[in-house]
Amino acid sequence: MSFSSILETAQWVFQIVKLNSSIQEHHIVFLTANHSIIRNILVTFVLIALSYFFLRNNQNTKTNWAVFYASLYMVVMLFFTNYMCADLGLWQFTVSKIPSLHIPPDLYFIWIFFWGVLPVLFFKGRHLFLIAISLFWIDICTMPVLQDIGLIKFNSYWILGELSLIAIVFVPGYFWAYCSYNNKYLGLRSILQVITIGTATILGIPLLLNAYGLLPNLSFEWSSIEFQILFIVVFPALAAVNDLVTKGDGTPFPFDPTKKLVRTGVYAYCKNPIQWSYTLLFIVLSISYSSFYFLIGFIVSILFVIGISDFHEGSDMDTRFGEEWLTYKSIVPKWMFLWKPKDIPKGVVYFKLNCSQCEQFRTWFLKSNAVNLDIKFDTDYPGNKLTQVTYIDHNGMEFKSVTAISCCFDHINLAYASLGWFMRFPVLHYLLQVIVDSMEFESVKEKTKR
Repeated sequence: MSFSSILETAQWVFQIVKLNSSIQEHHIVFLTANHSIIRNILVTFVLIALSYFFLRNNQNTKTNWAVFYASLYMVVMLFFTNYMCADLGLWQFTVSKIPSLHIPPDLYFIWIFFWGVLPVLFFKGRHLFLIAISLFWIDICTMPVLQDIGLIKFNSYWILGELSLIAIVFVPGYFWAYCSYNNKYLGLRSILQVITIGTATILGIPLLLNAYGLLPNLSFEWSSIEFQILFIVVFPALAAVNDLVTKGDGTPFPFDPTKKLVRTGVYAYCKNPIQWSYTLLFIVLSISYSSFYFLIGFIVSILFVIGISDFHEGSDMDTRFGEEWLTYKSIVPKWMFLWKPKDIPKGVVYFKLNCSQCEQFRTWFLKSNAVNLDIKFDTDYPGNKLTQVTYIDHNGMEFKSVTAISCCFDHINLAYASLGWFMRFPVLHYLLQVIVDSMEFESVKEKTKR
């Protein structure tokens, strides 16, 4: 190829690049001048799409709940994560009518649709890694364009914020949809429920009040006393969620209802511990932030329980559990805790006959005036050879070692039961079990010889 041909080719490529650049400049000018119209068109499109997907006939309940869970999680975590990224200066939306929100409501709505609704509707939680990479690539391409048309300004580290959004917002939310659609990982689903509701209430509501100027001196620096009071209030709800998962094979959310009526644990002392904790939580927040606006949440929570939850729960529980539920709700109070359990079902605990430490526990429980607790030796155990302390509840479920002792505490009184609920927390339970497994227990014969 001659030099003149090379020169002509280079000039031709240069003209194409120049034309393409000119086209891009015209597109940028057009988008800059009309971005508000385009945003309104996108919102209209999203509303039409949502109406089509969720108002058409032959709805798929599993898919709809999967979309609900993913969207609920992303609504909460996108707001919070974007707020933190904007607060750190990674980017700043420039067109919001409420700058303190750090994101225009219409873009927030569109964002939730394209992250929380569309992928779940089409892929049902599958191909998590591929979709996460695709969304990351789309954002990498579109964020500079959004800056060029004046919607956003970002600094040189904005990519870290984008990675945070994918890791904190999209991946857990989309995986929750997968777990819900395929009915997998019940414990993880319950954890995501707690994270979502907890973040929305403890962090999201204060941030919204601050954005609208109703909580001007917002600070998340809690004193140790405030944190302890917060933990005391939410503790029954956390224990209740744990019992619903491990004993009832369900969660507090309506699409994951328990398959068994849970009458032990925290539910032996209060009928609605989750609602009790959530309602009182607003009083704690009101005191901590010195704002009466949180008491609105307190009132709304009570009205929700009386006006909606009681009616739904009553008919649903009557249908699923019949006479057992009717007896239970007539004995166990809704808004207060019993000191001693009145209706706790009978449990049986088996101790090893020739174990010195087991004998000490057995003697202590015999003197504790436990309610509906049968205390037996391993010689009466109906299964194979007993190697650990074993508790069997009224549904035939077995609990071993540390968990077995914690279940026995439920039969004594509220103080010991609270200790038992704490011992059954997943992470703490494993730590306690490791400690117990590392200990050496001597037999009664060895102790006598010594």
